[in-house]
Amino acid sequence: MNDAALLFFYAETPVHAGGADSVGVLDLPIQRETASGLPTVWGQSAKGALRDFAGHGPSPWPDVEEVFGSAPPRAGGATGPPAPGWLSVGDLRLVAFPVPTLTRTFAWVTSPLLLARQQRLAQLAGLAGLPAVPHVEEEHVVPAGNHWSDGRVAVGEYDLTGDPVDDHLRDWATWLAANALPRPPAGGEDPFAFFRTKISSDLLLVTDGQLSAITEEYSEVVPRVQLYADAKTVRHGPWYTEYLPAETIACSLLRGCTPSSRLADLPPRLDGEVLVAGGDETLGKGLFWLRWCGAQT
Repeated sequence: MNDAALLFFYAETPVHAGGADSVGVLDLPIQRETASGLPTVWGQSAKGALRDFAGHGPSPWPDVEEVFGSAPPRAGGATGPPAPGWLSVGDLRLVAFPVPTLTRTFAWVTSPLLLARQQRLAQLAGLAGLPAVPHVEEEHVVPAGNHWSDGRVAVGEYDLTGDPVDDHLRDWATWLAANALPRPPAGGEDPFAFFRTKISSDLLLVTDGQLSAITEEYSEVVPRVQLYADAKTVRHGPWYTEYLPAETIACSLLRGCTPSSRLADLPPRLDGEVLVAGGDETLGKGLFWLRWCGAQT
């Protein structure tokens, strides 16, 4: 697949990309994959956010409808069949999820499933040379840095056996530091320098089942209420909203799907930009940093 690239999404703030139905005590859960239960952002949601950025961002694009297709119909607006765009935006696949730890404040956890998926996406995008997928035993954790390999390791509320550093996982941590985090501006300071160093040693590998449990327990859940303006007493609520936590890393496959596709025009428009996605924008939520990663860059 020649006309394809990866777009990484790094959560600057908690992000609420809402699912279809309430779940348990959650009135507004995030989107999750049906089979694995892992957090995701559906491709249509991501494409809508990118389209809004293209049309209303700091430098509006002159070819928004050509790239993304016709705008949604409005009451009293133009009628007729919508025209498709040439850009295909895939679902955001989770790459690494932040979890609190007793030392070093937090670490990113990943799993063999996530890394194997990343290999597949990279192959579709024409990227070669990704590390092999490491293995981890049940109730164990494999670290990318030596300071984790000392007996028991508390990952969230889970007390796991710390294994020796795995070279493949260390290579993955180095690859993500170089490719998944935004590039520093030309001639300027790198605001992600600390995080490049941190992920290079603070990436932890757990089993797929352990990761699924962690993403359910450590997604942020925030109660909200609506007050009467005059009495400042509760009018509605509480209701509970779930968020992807800040520092989450996810990845989407972008493809050009018509002969007129010009995917090579997009890196300077998207790489290093900040995208607003999901709900609660006025509450300071929903900010993703973007990082373009393709064979042509």
